[in-house]
Amino acid sequence: MFVTILLGDSRMEMFNLNCKLINFIHHLKERCGLDLKECVDLMDSSGRVMNLEGKQQSVALASSVLVERQHYALLRVCRDDDTGGRKYVSLLNNCSQSHPELTELLRRLSNPDEERDRKTRGRTQRSSPAGQTKSTANNKKHHHN
Repeated sequence: MFVTILLGDSRMEMFNLNCKLINFIHHLKERCGLDLKECVDLMDSSGRVMNLEGKQQSVALASSVLVERQHYALLRVCRDDDTGGRKYVSLLNNCSQSHPELTELLRRLSNPDEERDRKTRGRTQRSSPAGQTKSTANNKKHHHN
């Protein structure tokens, strides 16, 4: 049981999932040359973050969180002291050129409020008072019959 982690200059490293998360995360940081105090996470190919940050001391098996034979991109988790939010930074070099889809997913993850605001604005613009008036008029007709 293993996964492939993408990092650096399109480097791929294989990791065994048959171990405790605490050891998996420690080994991941060690093999990737990261400070052991650094917060890291993994993102799968669909853009889903595995939320390893809260599991750094977990004794559950890594295979309970990660799917074997999957490819994951290594991310650094940065905290914004002002907002308390998280920002995800890819640890792939030249990420925007080698994996443009990953860059877009990271932008959305790091700015969830901006994405939510844009969706809300889009919904507000689409709903028209004229459409509501017609449906209200139709409802009144049906009630009289």
